[in-house]
Amino acid sequence: VNIPVVAAGGIADGRGMMAALSLGAIGVQIGTCLLVADECPIHENYKEAVMKAKDTDTVVTGRSVNTPVRILKNQMAREYLKLEGHFESREELEKLTLGALRKAVQDGDVKTGSVMMGQIAGMVKEKKTLKQILDEMMTSTKTVYHNLQKVMEEME
Repeated sequence: VNIPVVAAGGIADGRGMMAALSLGAIGVQIGTCLLVADECPIHENYKEAVMKAKDTDTVVTGRSVNTPVRILKNQMAREYLKLEGHFESREELEKLTLGALRKAVQDGDVKTGSVMMGQIAGMVKEKKTLKQILDEMMTSTKTVYHNLQKVMEEME
C-alpha cells in the first residue's frame, strides 16, 4: 500500500513489535498490555482478570451485528453468544450489554461485566508502571532487531 500502516492486535512485547515493523508497519498500537499499568484507572479486579487470563480465555462477540469485540469468556459473554445465535432484534443484544463495560471498569464486576482484552492477555502476567512496560518493549524490540541483524550477516 502507499499509505503508512500502524499494526494493531497481538502486540505485547518486542517480538510482536519487531514482527509488525518487519512486515512494513511504521508503528504499532498496543492495548491489552497497558491495562495492567499502574496508571491505568480501571478496577483492580479487571487488572487481575487480565493477568490470570490465558490465550484461550477470550471470545469475540458482536459479529452478527457488525460490532465485534474481544472480551473475557465470562458469564456475560456466554449469555451474549447464546442470545446472538438466535436474537429477534439488535435491541435484545444491546439490553444485555447496557452498562456492562462500566460494570467491569468501574465496579470490578468481571462476571457480568464486559471485560475487554485481546488474546495477548496470556502474555501479561504482572502489574508495572507505564514507563516499565514501554521501556521493556523497546529494549526487547532492539534486542530482537540486533539478533535479526546478526542472522542476516551470517547468511551473507
